[in-house]
Amino acid sequence: MTLKRPIAVLLLLIILMVVVSLTMARSSAEKNAFVVEDFEVSDVPNDDGTGLVLSWKPLDRQARIIEYRIYRGISPDTLFYHASIPINVKTGVAADRMYYYDSSWNTLVETKSPARMRRERKQPVDSPLYRSIPRDPEILAQLVPYYSMLSMIPNKRDYYRLTRKSYSAEASDSTVYAGISLRRSNILAQLKPDVQYYYTVMAVDERNNYHDMAPVREGVPKPNPPEPAPSFYAALIEDKDTIQFEWEYPRFSGDLYTFKILMLPAIEDSVWINKRQQPQYGQLKPEVLAYEQVQQAGSDSPKNYHIVDLIELYKKGFTKEQFKNARYALEFGDDQRFSAHSSLVQPQIANSNMLPSKVTYRVEDKPNDKGDRLVVIWDYPMVFLTKTSSLDSSFSRLRINYQLNLPESQKVSNIYCEFSELESGRSFKTINEFYADNAIILTTPPAYDYKKGFKVKMTLKGDPEIPASYHVEQDLVWDNDMMTLMPGKSLWVNGVDVSGLNTAVYRKRVNGGFFSLIKAIPSYDSSFEVPVPYKTTIYRGIAGVNIVRGDSIFTYSGSDVYRRARTKNDPSGSMLLISSTLDLVYDRDAERTIQTSLFPDEAKKMVEEALIKLRADLAKQEEGLKKLRADYPLVAADPKNRTESREDQQVTAAEKELDTTRKLIRMYEQNEHLVYANSIGLRGRRIGYVARIREDDRRSMAYHVVRTNGKGLFTEAEYTKDENGKHIYDIPLSNWFDRNKFTTLVAAVIFGLIVMFFLTLAKRGKSLYIRPIAGLQEIDNAIGRATEMGRPILYCMGIGSLQDVSILASFGVLSAVARKAAEYDTRLIVPCYDFIVTPIAQEIVKEAHYSAGRPDSYDPHNVFYLTNSQFPYVAGVNGIQIRERMATNFFMGYFAAESLLMTETGNHIGAIQIAGSDAATQIPFFITTCDYTLIGEEYYAASTYLSTNPMMLGTLKGQDYYKFLIITFLVIGTVLATLQHTQVTNLFPLR
Repeated sequence: MTLKRPIAVLLLLIILMVVVSLTMARSSAEKNAFVVEDFEVSDVPNDDGTGLVLSWKPLDRQARIIEYRIYRGISPDTLFYHASIPINVKTGVAADRMYYYDSSWNTLVETKSPARMRRERKQPVDSPLYRSIPRDPEILAQLVPYYSMLSMIPNKRDYYRLTRKSYSAEASDSTVYAGISLRRSNILAQLKPDVQYYYTVMAVDERNNYHDMAPVREGVPKPNPPEPAPSFYAALIEDKDTIQFEWEYPRFSGDLYTFKILMLPAIEDSVWINKRQQPQYGQLKPEVLAYEQVQQAGSDSPKNYHIVDLIELYKKGFTKEQFKNARYALEFGDDQRFSAHSSLVQPQIANSNMLPSKVTYRVEDKPNDKGDRLVVIWDYPMVFLTKTSSLDSSFSRLRINYQLNLPESQKVSNIYCEFSELESGRSFKTINEFYADNAIILTTPPAYDYKKGFKVKMTLKGDPEIPASYHVEQDLVWDNDMMTLMPGKSLWVNGVDVSGLNTAVYRKRVNGGFFSLIKAIPSYDSSFEVPVPYKTTIYRGIAGVNIVRGDSIFTYSGSDVYRRARTKNDPSGSMLLISSTLDLVYDRDAERTIQTSLFPDEAKKMVEEALIKLRADLAKQEEGLKKLRADYPLVAADPKNRTESREDQQVTAAEKELDTTRKLIRMYEQNEHLVYANSIGLRGRRIGYVARIREDDRRSMAYHVVRTNGKGLFTEAEYTKDENGKHIYDIPLSNWFDRNKFTTLVAAVIFGLIVMFFLTLAKRGKSLYIRPIAGLQEIDNAIGRATEMGRPILYCMGIGSLQDVSILASFGVLSAVARKAAEYDTRLIVPCYDFIVTPIAQEIVKEAHYSAGRPDSYDPHNVFYLTNSQFPYVAGVNGIQIRERMATNFFMGYFAAESLLMTETGNHIGAIQIAGSDAATQIPFFITTCDYTLIGEEYYAASTYLSTNPMMLGTLKGQDYYKFLIITFLVIGTVLATLQHTQVTNLFPLR
């Protein structure tokens, strides 16, 4: 029975709906199968209340996950993309749980962020997930109360020149801010303590499927007590009457505010653990030996050592025995008034002869750089052994590798290595390493058991001169696990084992009152390159966001919102409010940093207001000092003759205060940089000068070096100071020329002169001889053979792209082959691998046909794009060869593993094959399967050889003679180096 048409259509629709429903259900089931499980958000311990840690159970490797995307928000119904963790799809995640710490400054809004909210890809309409926070002031204003925000301006010019004078809508705030557009500033954000945040995690697989998100979890960062010091050491130096303390800082140390060194009686650790958090330390009454601020700058670490002078404590009744028998603890305090205490330590009793020797250091500008490196040098070059390997089975010949560490300003011409038997000390060989190639070949004594080891003494000769007494010693001992001789753990420099010592390098900024740790350098180095980068990015705190709505301006600052009427001087768009005040220069006399404004009129106003206030203070202070001297007529006029009485101290303090005020007035009136900057009226010119002065001033630093064993035994080097006792500040200098490249400059000039000489000869018509190249001479015969047989020609350029030199060289050969094929009216097929190369090849072949006078024979379909996948391209080319039964094949270009496959096919069909490439690994296959092969530079010279252009021939001849010159220097340098004369070798730069 035949169904009626409407019923059939209805049944088909029902079947289609069922199929679609089943497909969607299956897709939904697969999607739900890869939801992140056991997702948790918790507070980061031992931090300042600005961190949360996210953890979850990773999905199985079979899920083929490529990344986990993390979303964050201030409400559960709106979560923005925050970060992603990439995953290796092949290995997956080996750990049982994954962790992500949201505990630092992260990008909140970027200059390239979208202008409006966009829902995350492949999410339903009711999904709370959105892409990154848009560059929308309205949305940003809603986030201001929930984050600490920082403006990061990638281009410093935008801050210096393109900011606008802006004011807050708060009536009581008269501060002049610099307003900057969201298009010119990235915004970094950090979590705030005691604020609730919401998170979720979503997995993405290799097919770019966005699976369902994990359940939304909330977290509240809480301020916590800091982590105790991981290590703390004390050393009592008896003959110097000092106690030296050294420690390590915990991982989260950014919020540490103070450190306190406590001396306690000899109690058990358990008693200390029970009482250290009690008020007054549980009546233990420890003596506070030091109480100072933890000071750090930028990425540097705080100072991690302290010296207590016992002489002053002896005056208070303490005895040396008390300090020997006492226990010591280190207390950290943070800015939330939390504290943490280390375990108790007993001091190591030592003498000054157990301390590391005091080093003398110097700071040099790194030569031949762009002005962003300084080198701190504290010793002569360091050479040490790294490994050994046997050159035969009997260990009679050894290759001993070494490493030479030295600054660029130091040259080492010879390394003298004296080898001795380890047990007897008998010397048997001295090797002069006159060219430092980091390897020494040693022939061991025939009758000596090499497993007993060797002692190696190394001395150096160089410029600047290295003392003959300076030497480095190291043992080579047999290692049963490695089955070879390995360098011992000890390293002796001038007879002192320095293997356990580090050299800590500190620096102090011009306007800073403290030194901070840059890095601790192991004893295997004697210098350290300190990066001093140029200022490119400006960071400024965000005081608020100004949003323009009609005729009003709304300022969002913290949790408050202010409103005022808009004036004609206000910017027309919404702005971030950042500080317009910046440091100009540090005044050495007043010991203060001079501040100025981005805006010239405000800068002058700042100086005027400061001087008015200072002059008023000066008058009051002079009157107060005059009254004090009248009240205390017996106080000596010379401060050196005064006592510690209350009257003397009051007068001295008043005089110091008066002197400080006078210096500040002098600073504002006479500082040359401030006066000159404020004399420039144009903002552009003025800010250019201000930027140059302030950035040089901020890059000037003083350096200090401490030699330490990391356990309380350390020695400070003498500070580098001028004749007035002030620290010397160093700044790297920019070099216009790299002096190591003068040889390169001379070589380039010589090459240019040679080329010009042969070009001149070519222009005058002189015949320049080039040796015959068989493969190129055979091109005419190969094309003629194809013409006689009536079969086409294949020209293959391999799998290169336009950026490969071999493809550019191939174009010249293609032009010559196409011209000759056009003359003979022979079909030329050019299958291209790269779609950008295709139109160029088409134009070359077309131009060749036109120049041969045969435009009618040009067929654009013979030059075509095949594919950009390697082996499908091979299959296509081989198919063309077999179908068209090619008479001649040209393989000119860049080739890889496919070369043998294509040329073997051509060889099978009996085609004449001419190949050329700069891929050295493929040359053997071409030689085996092709009739002629252009090797190396023959291939590059092919286009010149075929064109016979005099200008190109002149260039080619110039290159040949220059190569001859290079070979001459190679021979001379080799002969002289063999005779231990390395002047020619050292003449050329290593890189």
